[in-house]
Amino acid sequence: MRVLVVEDKQSHCESAKETLSGHKLTVVKSFDEAMELMSQKIDEDNVQRLLVEAGFPTKPDSKNMERWSAYWKAHDEAEAKSVIPFPFEVVLTDMMMPMSEQMLAPGVFNPGEQVPYGFIIALKATLCGAKFVAMVTDTNHHKGAMSAAIDHLGGASYHDGFKPNFVVNGARVMFVHTPFVEDPALGVKCYNCVGGTACGYCRTPLTAEGKCPRAKGDAAHSKPCHVCNGRGTHDTTVHERKDWGKVLADLTA
Repeated sequence: MRVLVVEDKQSHCESAKETLSGHKLTVVKSFDEAMELMSQKIDEDNVQRLLVEAGFPTKPDSKNMERWSAYWKAHDEAEAKSVIPFPFEVVLTDMMMPMSEQMLAPGVFNPGEQVPYGFIIALKATLCGAKFVAMVTDTNHHKGAMSAAIDHLGGASYHDGFKPNFVVNGARVMFVHTPFVEDPALGVKCYNCVGGTACGYCRTPLTAEGKCPRAKGDAAHSKPCHVCNGRGTHDTTVHERKDWGKVLADLTA
């Protein structure tokens, strides 16, 4: 499928290339780039061909009002027949993105501010003719008002088999918290015993001799950490990159 991903974070752009590798993928990193791709495109060569067929090889003299009006009527009809179809079947977008400077009055633009453009991008995509659209956010719902509000559209986290929330202009659309790619992380400092510096049972800092101050009379405080088995590190997985492929699979199921 022809897929457009709108995402400003490099790690998520990379995961898009990885998880959508079987598709024809285009990635852009800003609201302005997305709007440019979604602007209506006209095949000017076809417009000229249709104008010639309508008897207007060149633009007529504006002093001849009858012919001038007929020309513009033919021109508008030719343009309507020459709209280039939207090239993407699928549009997947982030929610929060850097503020665009377009159309803003002096003093309003703040390059460091994040704006929930994802809603506009998603709805615009349905107007353009995309058939499958998803807004996918990685913002923690405890740290962002818009992310918290997304909970009301499908839950606080992504779940397997998620179904689209809406049908908009014929497109299947969903607004969701992202599922994540599971990436292996080897030799991570143990969170339970703090890398071997605390008791694996009660998390009390160890003495200089490496013993728990509370070990006397309770053997549990002397046992190796149950998470890392006393090594101080353990292997785990991290969930930091968006799994765009899972979203698309559920969106099109």
